[in-house]
Amino acid sequence: MNESIDTRRQVSPGRIFRRLADSALFKTYQEAFVGATGLPLSIIPVNKEDQCQDLEEESGNPFCHAMNGAKSACRECAMVDRCFRDETGEGAKTVTCFASMKETAVPVRSGERTLAILRTGQVFLNPPRAGDFDRAREILEERGCDEETIAGFETKWKEAKVVTREHYEGAVTLLAAFALQLADLQNRIFLEEEHHDSNLVRKAKKYVNENLEERICLDEVAKACCVSTFYFCKVFKKSTGMTLTEYVNRRRIEWSKARLMEPDSRIVEVAFDVGYQSLSQFNRCFRKFTGMSPTRFRQQNSGGIKNRALSMAS
Repeated sequence: MNESIDTRRQVSPGRIFRRLADSALFKTYQEAFVGATGLPLSIIPVNKEDQCQDLEEESGNPFCHAMNGAKSACRECAMVDRCFRDETGEGAKTVTCFASMKETAVPVRSGERTLAILRTGQVFLNPPRAGDFDRAREILEERGCDEETIAGFETKWKEAKVVTREHYEGAVTLLAAFALQLADLQNRIFLEEEHHDSNLVRKAKKYVNENLEERICLDEVAKACCVSTFYFCKVFKKSTGMTLTEYVNRRRIEWSKARLMEPDSRIVEVAFDVGYQSLSQFNRCFRKFTGMSPTRFRQQNSGGIKNRALSMAS
């Protein structure tokens, strides 16, 4: 007999975003990034409705902070914001705002989906010239600002940081690497949301975790939970926001990352040990959920592997 559908709301993108933004990983990196580069760093959701107001209350640039009133952006700033949310794809996107400053957005992605956006910039790559403020002046006049107010804005505009192109590009490269770490954290957050699951979903996850290295069939999992396949798919997706296939792959990839950190493990052996039927299938799924190949993952974590090997040898 089918149990009643769990009516609790599945984990929302806003909830996942808030956990990313509040994570110790992001807070620590944000502080280190600002200290090392002198550039601001914020994280924004893809969907405007998921925005947490307190995340953008203070801009790193005095001119932008004044223009936005510390609460809501002017129309031109909002256009940049919309551009970042709508057009950020697989890589970083840099734009020049109406006040001749550079801003960059780096996507935090899981597979083909963008989860959040890391944002930095509000700087000049070349010292500003007097005529560069003309566009901003026109906008301020349209907003009804008097000459004294505009002069104050121009003073703040001149205070904006000027950095070299090499400095800026290096900072963006650092953000791109950090975005991969945040995507990895997001995957773990999805898997940790156990308390939102119905009894049926908990049974399914238990079955998956106990048989992860084997071929897992949807019909068999539904049978183990004593429900129809159609009903199982409906409840599992409603509770977790994922299909069973996606959940299984996430679990396998998390397991494989731990295995890849073992100094003597071979990638092809890891692929089969965690339940994949071929190396190409494993490589494809690993890249989808981490944004890189297993080989690249090992290279980036080679220090940890070497240290572990030395520890085992001593």
